[in-house]
Amino acid sequence: MPDTLTYNQFVDQPFQTTVREVAQLEGIGLHSGRFVRISICPAPANSGIKFRRIDVDGQLQTVVAHANYAEQARLCTRIVNSEGIRLETIEHLMAAFAGVGLDNATIEIDASEAPILDGSSQPVVEALNNAGIEVLPARRKYMIATKPVEAQLDCGAWARLDPAEHLQIDAKIEFDDRAIGHQSYCYTHHDGTFAAELAAARTFCQLRDVELMQNAGRALGGSLNNAVVVDDGKILNEGGLRIEREFVRHKVLDCLGDLFLVGIPIKAKMTVLRPGHALSAKLVQALLNDPTAYKVVEAGAQHSRSDSFAMPEYAAALMV
Repeated sequence: MPDTLTYNQFVDQPFQTTVREVAQLEGIGLHSGRFVRISICPAPANSGIKFRRIDVDGQLQTVVAHANYAEQARLCTRIVNSEGIRLETIEHLMAAFAGVGLDNATIEIDASEAPILDGSSQPVVEALNNAGIEVLPARRKYMIATKPVEAQLDCGAWARLDPAEHLQIDAKIEFDDRAIGHQSYCYTHHDGTFAAELAAARTFCQLRDVELMQNAGRALGGSLNNAVVVDDGKILNEGGLRIEREFVRHKVLDCLGDLFLVGIPIKAKMTVLRPGHALSAKLVQALLNDPTAYKVVEAGAQHSRSDSFAMPEYAAALMV
């Protein structure tokens, strides 16, 4: 088994991974406007993704990146531990971890919100590539969808998970501003596809919504440096879009990060109209709430060892 591979070779390989060295990032929190530092640190096999709030004293710092700890929030993905310690806007980090095939890490963070960086997952991918990825001597575990699961919101947004051999996300968005309009994108998750197709896609908003968000105490750190802003059919960012259909690609990126809150890589097809964090959270919870809708299998195994959420050693590792 090789020790290290480049970052785009870990999605399809059968062994679990962690970072070889600490990867450090810093920037402004999109909603808080606060300067934030994070360190992505190595972690043992079967420990998953955990955040540690180093600005919080005592033994209450750890917040597990799992749907069981997700909390409803506007405009972001938020997790909270049993003592009420919260962390939000983790979706771009989670997408990068899923995108490069990083299974285990402890992320030290000195604030209640992850940094938005440039509004995409690209800086995280680059930091992970520079730090290196280490293959661990433990088989990767997958969550396999076994029957359709659906979720919908009152606004008409809906999503469904169907059984599939690989993770696929087929998304459609609908916006009245003609700069965005109606777009669709079908993504299949394999080695290198995240870096090539999704990582650089930035978060976006309409100018008319900025004042509303800021009046509500949100988007205080938002700027043209970390989001694509549109107004009446025009893109306000100098240089325009980075890639074709950047808007819908970013929504797919968000979906990928939110799906990783099942705790391990998932194999299913997600079909979604008007995707958003609240919808993804509802879909993931619907999946986890139905033990007949999934199985957990070990890479290379003929059959699942368990029909429950996780293998016993992984479930123990999630305890905080």
